[in-house]
Formats: sequence, C-alpha cells, structure tokens
Amino acid sequence: MEQLKKYFYVSVANDDMHAELHCTDQYSDKLESDVNSIKMFLEEFNVKTGIKEEIIQLLLNNNFTKDDFPVMIAKGNYPEQGQDGYVEYNLNLETQVAHKENIDFREVMRIPSVTKGEKLATIIHPTEGIDGQDVRGRTVRARPGKTAPEKAGKNVVYKESNSSFYAASDGQINVTKHRINIHSVFEVKEALSMKTGNLDFIGSVIIHGDIPSGFTVKAEGDIKVFGIVEAATVIAGGSVYISEGIAGLLKGSITASENIHVGYINQGIVYAGENLYVENSIIHSECTAKKNVLCKQGNIIGGSTSAGVSIAAKDIGNRLSTKTEISFGYDKSTFEQEQQLIAKKKELEQTLNKLKILGEKLNQNTQLKENPKHRITLLRQKNSYQKTEESLLQVKEDLFMINAFLGSEEEAKLKVNNKIYPNTFVTFGKYKQEIKEIRKNIELTFDKNEVIIKNT
Repeated sequence: MEQLKKYFYVSVANDDMHAELHCTDQYSDKLESDVNSIKMFLEEFNVKTGIKEEIIQLLLNNNFTKDDFPVMIAKGNYPEQGQDGYVEYNLNLETQVAHKENIDFREVMRIPSVTKGEKLATIIHPTEGIDGQDVRGRTVRARPGKTAPEKAGKNVVYKESNSSFYAASDGQINVTKHRINIHSVFEVKEALSMKTGNLDFIGSVIIHGDIPSGFTVKAEGDIKVFGIVEAATVIAGGSVYISEGIAGLLKGSITASENIHVGYINQGIVYAGENLYVENSIIHSECTAKKNVLCKQGNIIGGSTSAGVSIAAKDIGNRLSTKTEISFGYDKSTFEQEQQLIAKKKELEQTLNKLKILGEKLNQNTQLKENPKHRITLLRQKNSYQKTEESLLQVKEDLFMINAFLGSEEEAKLKVNNKIYPNTFVTFGKYKQEIKEIRKNIELTFDKNEVIIKNT
C-alpha cells in the first residue's frame, strides 16, 4: 500500500462520474502489488464502483510509463433518462399539398376534416428511465419523461381505457396550444358585404370572394379566403389561407395563431404564430412569424420582416436600394405581451401572499370561530385565494407558451436564393448587419455574437 501511495494519487470528476489515476514524480514501472491492494488504495479516495479491471491488470504488468498518465481508472454508469410522452395521430393533419410545376398554389390547399366517432390520436405515455451509479457507489437518479400536454378541446372526448381521443361531432380538426379541437365551418358564398357584415365565429370560416376594407373576420378555427383581403382585420385561432393576396394599405392586419398561406402581400401587416408562406412577393409590409417566413419564388422589398427561425426569399431589397429590414428574435408585440404578463404575475404573487397571511390570522383567532361574521370573512378569504391562484396559474401558462415558441438567434438563418441589395439591414437580436453591396446566393447566420455571411 505504501508503494501505491508513493507512486499514485487519484482525482475524481466534479460530477463523480469518472476517476483518473495520476502518477507522482517517484513513479517507477516496477510496481509490486495485487488487485485487492489497488482497490483498497482507490477506496481511500472514495472510489468504489465502476473500477476498470483491465487498467489494474496493465498496472500490475507494468505496462505504463509516466507519459501514459493520467488514465481513467473508474467510470460510473450514466442514467438512462426517461423518454417524453407524445401524441400519435391517427389521421393526416397536413394542410399543404406538395407543389408541382405549373400547378396553381391556390387550388391545392387542404383543410383536414373528421367524422363523429373517428379516432383522432393516442397518447403514448412517458417512460421512467433507468437509474445510474457514480464511482462513489451512489445512485444517480434518472429523469422521468414528461407527459404529453395534449388535451381534449371542443367536440373531442378522451377515453382513459386506451388513452385515445375521439371526435364527438363532424367537422374540421384543429390542433393548437396542446389542444385537439373539432370546429364546424361557416361558409360565405360571395365576397363580404353589408349583407353579411363582420364575422365572429367559434369554428372555421370560408369566404368565396374578397374581404373589402373596413371589415373584420374572426374565427377560433381557420379562415380561408378565395379572393383578395384589402385593409381589413382578419384574426384566426388556427391558420389563414388567402388564395390571391393582401392589399392592406398598412391599415388592416392578418393575425393567425398558426400558419398563414397567401399569394402576395402588398402593404400588409401580418402576424403568424408559426409559419408564413408567400407564393410571390412581400412589398412594403410588416410581417412577423414566430418560426419561418418562406417566400422562395418572390421578393421581399421594403418594410420589415421578422422570424424566430428562418427567412427565405428569391431577392431581398431592389435596385433602387429601398430600405428593407430583416430581423430574428423578439418582435415588438411579443416583447410587450411578455412584459405585461411578468408584471401581472408579480402583482398576483403579492396578492396571494397577503391573502395567505390574512388566512393564517383568521384561523389563529379561535375565540371568533363561532361568530357568523368571522366565518363569512374566512369563506371570502378562501374564495379570493382560490381565484387568485387560478389567475396566477393561467398567467404562468401564458408565459410558458410565449417562451416555448421563441426562436434562438443562434439557430436563425436568412437564405437568399438570388440577390440581396444595398440598404438591407439584417438583425439578430441586438446585432445588426447592413448590406452595402449587391450579394448573390448567400446565407446569413449568427454565431458567437457575430453575423456570418457565406455563399451557397
């Protein structure tokens, strides 16, 4: 043992998952020891498990020189983390049909539909995982998988017996914010006019014509327009499909919690909770998508376009050097919404704390417990506490949803399939890159606080 102490010492990693054997200046390859002695020596450094028997044999055979050290003498077993639960859909949720050459984009849109009693999806439950063990012999607990957050929404039932969702009525299926919904459809056979007025519908809306300036269309499901949307207001809890385009005069707006599919955008204000697909061009508009903006066959000229993940276009800017802004990360409306929620959360937490203190004081006053006024006050306190707690939970869920869909500048990408012109500004968070000359077929990314431009 003394020879081992003279020749070696042991270091253990910060996470206790491996240990290394180091040699001292007095080390000699004439080691005289045995397996048990070496294990006892290691135990003095609290290294008990995961010991590499093959390394011990090499040491006993004097196969190491000083230059071979340090060597890993023990290695723990990392835990096998549990797999997250997920939802396995039993139907086609795809809303896009693959484009073929010379096929009109407006005629290949698809809205998924189901019939009453149809099986929609099955929840696959998470696994627990397998515990590991560090070199000190302690158990390293595995993280269990997270439960799939999907819930039954409108016109959908969930059966515990087989962990599956079923349609409770005919209609259009819509999956949004971790809920499966089935919406009925309201259909307008012509352009919106004074005869129909504004629309506010719980399901999905189909309009076989234009939406003129000044009108408002709201739907909890999808909105599909076979025409032009002028300076109108369109708000969808699902996706928006516009077969022709948007001529907004920077007055109306298009807002969708999911995707927006449109032929072109001219002076439009557009917000997509997921992706924005534009068949042709975006001109002098304000467009925001939390995920991707895809304008592969058209141009982005003027205005501002922002996305959380990627933006792709044929050309960006024009020969007249029209100022064009491209940005990734927070958009103004999301930032303002997040700040309001943070302030509301703080206010509710303070109210909850005050109600808790009040409840404790009321419960401690045993002499007044039989007093009817005291009992009424206590009931009011409990009711207020419960309502405040519910409000706080909702605010926390809203904050979670905002952060869940925010992209990272490190993952963001701008793809230019043809030309990008001067006076175009590309912003990744707080870092801005001005394009001062015509560049062709390039890709812009962000890495280590630097905007990277490369040819494609």
